[in-house]
Amino acid sequence: MTINLNPPRGFRDLYPPEKQIQEYIFDKLKNTANLFGFSFYDGPILENIAIYLDKTSKELIQRQTFSVKTKNETLIMRPEMTPSLARMIANKTGQLNFPLKLFNLGLRFRYEAPQKGREREFYQADFDILGSDSIISDAEIINTAVKIFTSFGATEKDFVLYINSRQEMEKNLLKLGFSKKIYKQLLEIIDKQDKVSNDSFIKSLLSVDNNKQRVKKLVNFLFSTRQEVSSYFVELFSILKKLKIDKYCQVNYNIVRGLDYYTGLVFEIKQKGPFQLKRALLGGGRYDNLISNFNPKNNIQGVGFAASDVAIWEFLQTNKLLPNTFPAKTKVLATIFDPTLIDTSIKIVNLLRKNNISAEFYLDLKKLDKQLKYADKKGIPYVIIIGPEEAKSKVYKLKNMKTGEQKTFDEKKLIEFLISN
Repeated sequence: MTINLNPPRGFRDLYPPEKQIQEYIFDKLKNTANLFGFSFYDGPILENIAIYLDKTSKELIQRQTFSVKTKNETLIMRPEMTPSLARMIANKTGQLNFPLKLFNLGLRFRYEAPQKGREREFYQADFDILGSDSIISDAEIINTAVKIFTSFGATEKDFVLYINSRQEMEKNLLKLGFSKKIYKQLLEIIDKQDKVSNDSFIKSLLSVDNNKQRVKKLVNFLFSTRQEVSSYFVELFSILKKLKIDKYCQVNYNIVRGLDYYTGLVFEIKQKGPFQLKRALLGGGRYDNLISNFNPKNNIQGVGFAASDVAIWEFLQTNKLLPNTFPAKTKVLATIFDPTLIDTSIKIVNLLRKNNISAEFYLDLKKLDKQLKYADKKGIPYVIIIGPEEAKSKVYKLKNMKTGEQKTFDEKKLIEFLISN
């Protein structure tokens, strides 16, 4: 039987060069979490299907999940983290100090059609603030999202953060004359409007409310530009301006987010420019009722967002924001000149590692030029050349692989130089 050497569709093999890029993205996300005072947490990859029912979109549960059925229950490979977090918070009633700022970075699984910026297995970073319904929390979570992209070197020319509010949308739908009974259906259609043609969009709206005049007013409302007078948006943008991030942000009534648990603020970051991804780079919002759905005694408000490594990676690549090179994990390679000097090379490597200097020795008896080529291809910046004379005198040659310069050091000076360079 011929074995397909490729991974399953929508899953990835990450060889060291690709893994370096992913780790670079992870480091930026973790650094942002630390900078803004988020605490790290984690939960299980498998969750009971019950925690998602009536709390997230039907499409996500019915069409986009990987499930595992046991004798007693149906488990879901987590497609998102927010329901898991809500379950965890509800399970610790009275034991947590609020407000909480929490961060998670882990695997998620969604059975979607793979495309640019989307895979079936991906890592996702979740940032959440729990226990505060303040507009300051809304501004802080937006500030965190913006910081992620500016930390990569992106500017307002590269991305925009679109802001809306479910509460404001419901007020506007009421003003336009729509029945409250169909708000949810209308928001679901609006959420998908950028994925369909204008004709299909209007037909979908008319299928829910066949009043052509009312639907026309809604479409005009969604796509017209206006000076925002809503007290919520005026106050929010006043704070965003003080945070010096208002230039990245814009009210957009077409952003409603597809998940049912959002109650107020909703937002997405979209890529600008000719190579922009069709999907959001990041999305989130306020979910003030999700935790009380698990435990009615817990009236804990929440606001947060999630961003996948796949979408960020694609954004960085198309905007040429990835570093050209990444520092090698190994700082020093110790050569093995011949079989009689293996012990000396091992001794030097052990000494370097004892002093927290990453080091390795060449794992085969090859000519010196092959060992130097190995170091060069791997990006190792320094090579210690240990020949018979060096082993005898305990004074070693250190070659700078970038400049070609060689210096000689005894063991003490060698350690001091490598620690400071």
